[in-house]
Amino acid sequence: MTLTVRLDDQDERRLQQIVEIMNVGNQSDAIRKLIEDKWLDIQTEQTFVERRGGHPLHLLNGPTDLSERQSRKAKLLEQVEKKAAARKPRVYAKNTD
Repeated sequence: MTLTVRLDDQDERRLQQIVEIMNVGNQSDAIRKLIEDKWLDIQTEQTFVERRGGHPLHLLNGPTDLSERQSRKAKLLEQVEKKAAARKPRVYAKNTD
């Protein structure tokens, strides 16, 4: 089947950039690949996160109450204070001339 699509100049440039980034032979190959990828996305019953490999383990192993704003703020404050304590104090020499 042949499909003809009229593209304005801007869309034509975008399609050409897509072809170059995807490293495919031509515009038809890029469109075929995009159609295949989209078709596979809608065929699967997996969620987006499952298709991308699942949740990062550092999020799953962390505290369970980080969905609450106060908990996130407290955790962030703890990390900032820890970094600040680890910094070496700067000694500023006074010019006594």
